Amino acid sequence: MFRPGVFGLVVAALLAANSPAFAHSAHEKPAPAPLALDIGGPFALIDHQGTPVTDRDFHGRFLLVFFGYANCPGVCPIGLHTMTEALDLLGAEQAAAVVPVLITIDPARDTPATLAPAVAKIHPRLIGLTGSPADLSAARQAYKVGAEATGRDLAGGALYRHGTFIYLMGPDGRFLSLFPPVMPPAALAAAIARYLP
Repeated sequence: MFRPGVFGLVVAALLAANSPAFAHSAHEKPAPAPLALDIGGPFALIDHQGTPVTDRDFHGRFLLVFFGYANCPGVCPIGLHTMTEALDLLGAEQAAAVVPVLITIDPARDTPATLAPAVAKIHPRLIGLTGSPADLSAARQAYKVGAEATGRDLAGGALYRHGTFIYLMGPDGRFLSLFPPVMPPAALAAAIARYLP
């Protein structure tokens, strides 16, 4: 069962102690050490172009990962806007080291054919990932993300309650930090910049 409260409280405490988002400047101190949470891991999914991808395809670059779905009427547009605007604020050179990724929680509707135009509307660099329910469930478990259907929208599509943090993963695939979707993009950009070379 999805219990966002317990994980949220743990994360809030860790963020308050360790997150670079709480620094006043991107240059105040060196990049913080990765948070000591067992988050992330191998995945095998399909991108919005229909190409199979694994976590290893992204090694060597930083990842910003958000779990959501294209038809989300709530926090997904906010979180994705925060992510992609922060990348734009980093500037082209630094942003090139970071890959923004949306991993769907709604594989029934978020196929490559529907994800492709959806992610293109959000940002040209955003990568949408989908896959089988089992493969997506494994990815959610690795990232400690809950998701459950809570009802139907006016068109009859599923509505979901789900985890909403933005995850920052390092070039070696290790979890570095996570951020709330309502974080100001400028603050997120400054936080990410502290991890970049």
